[in-house]
Amino acid sequence: MRGIRLTDSQVLDICTAFRSCFLGGDSLWLFGSRTNINQRGGDIDLYIETAMENPEEIVKSRLSFLNKLEKALGEQKIDVVIKSNNFDLDIYDIAKKEGIQLI
Repeated sequence: MRGIRLTDSQVLDICTAFRSCFLGGDSLWLFGSRTNINQRGGDIDLYIETAMENPEEIVKSRLSFLNKLEKALGEQKIDVVIKSNNFDLDIYDIAKKEGIQLI
């Protein structure tokens, strides 16, 4: 995928893990430094919008997702932000506006 600092294989691994842990209509964005090809290093920042409403279900899916990512990508810093309908945080708008939608 052009314009990001992840390999096609890494993007595929992220999308595969996401699809196995979240609902079919849920969405996933990559944002932060990995969307800037002129930067170096940095963690992988992911933003998720899910139709899940049960907080326990969301936490369980997030932990499963992170576990699958670690197995697929190896140990590295990965931040996952999940939009909650209970809050309206600036990071949600920033991630969608400046990020790249993967799913």
